[in-house]
Amino acid sequence: MTRSPGRLLRHPVGPLAAVLAAAGHPARFEILQALVAGPKPIAELQAELALASPGQLYHHLKTLASAGLVEQPERGVYRVPPHAIFPVLALASAAADVAERSDGRPASP
Repeated sequence: MTRSPGRLLRHPVGPLAAVLAAAGHPARFEILQALVAGPKPIAELQAELALASPGQLYHHLKTLASAGLVEQPERGVYRVPPHAIFPVLALASAAADVAERSDGRPASP
């Protein structure tokens, strides 16, 4: 995946902001972390994340799906689509790099 800085800066901000907003919520980012390793049934995801209700989980999954970060390949099972795995990891890496540097700590390798 290669994109020049100029191309990124000219990209319409709406779709970019939608992806960042979807991934930027703590519960949704935890969902992405759980699903990036592979598909999970909804019951397993609910138990792993300990969200207060299944309704909350479905709400977050719907937001992630609308942004193209999550899909439902079969009934009751969710995953990060193959084309989105690297971008999700890149978002996590970029966020970690910025967060670590803003704390005054050096970025981890």
